[in-house]
Amino acid sequence: MRVQRLKRLLLFGPYVAFLVAIVLVIILGALLIRQDQRIDVLEEELGHLTMNQNSLIEKVSSVDSSVDELKSAVGAISNELSLVDISAYDREEKGIVRTAWPKKVYLTFDDGPSPNTSKILDILDEYGVKASFFVVGTDNPEYRKLYKRIVDEGHTLCMHSYSHRYNEIYSSVDAFTKDLDRISDLIYEETGERPVYYRFPGGSSNSVSRIPMSDFIEVLDERGITYFDWNVVAGDATNPMLPAEQIVENSLCDLNEFEEAMILFHDLSNKTSTVEALPEIIEAIQEKDIPIEPIDENTMIIQHYTNTH
Repeated sequence: MRVQRLKRLLLFGPYVAFLVAIVLVIILGALLIRQDQRIDVLEEELGHLTMNQNSLIEKVSSVDSSVDELKSAVGAISNELSLVDISAYDREEKGIVRTAWPKKVYLTFDDGPSPNTSKILDILDEYGVKASFFVVGTDNPEYRKLYKRIVDEGHTLCMHSYSHRYNEIYSSVDAFTKDLDRISDLIYEETGERPVYYRFPGGSSNSVSRIPMSDFIEVLDERGITYFDWNVVAGDATNPMLPAEQIVENSLCDLNEFEEAMILFHDLSNKTSTVEALPEIIEAIQEKDIPIEPIDENTMIIQHYTNTH
């Protein structure tokens, strides 16, 4: 009996072992398939998390950008609304009202260069008029050439910061200084001349900076740089679609209030109505025989900060 059992074991043993191996392979295969399915699910969930994270980053960046734009717009609007009369005396308190036209008018253009800068230069050349351009930095090679053209055609090239980003420029004295040096170096590189005039983004009376403007003014003083604001507003700062007729009216209606009138314009690429209004403004001033001059060492110092604090 034992011999028969042994024979049977030897006969069927390999088959049993083979069947067991097959079962184990099937079980392992099922486990591998299940594991692969889990990996697929995890990868899909990870993909969703990555997409959600990217979306969140985009939304945060969009919010940051919107906040910066809002700060700039609020600063510009605040400057126009809070613009004060910086004449040498208080006309309302003294009961004095100027009726004479100004001795000089200065046409000043902020935020260029742009394609509109070339158009403005053409108009100025046509009327034989010199102006002042408070420029910002640019990486565009064609726009950079306009720095040199401004100087070569006898206009005054001034600084208006490199980045024009309020939250960066006014974040610290060090940030302001670095930005100032950057625009100064750029202009020197393109023209061979160091600019000596500056206009603060938003003006020296801006409500954006949380650091006293006197700290930034001290930096300019140390470098022998004079800053200028304005006393007449064309109104093209916050509304690129402002009609040319309104810009003409804004630029001319208050000229007789100042001994020297400095008009604030902008020559960004979207300020087409400013370009359209410029000839009529120049003609109206020239009809009054009022000199239109660029800023120089003889220009009356027109500054909001020193006249309001």
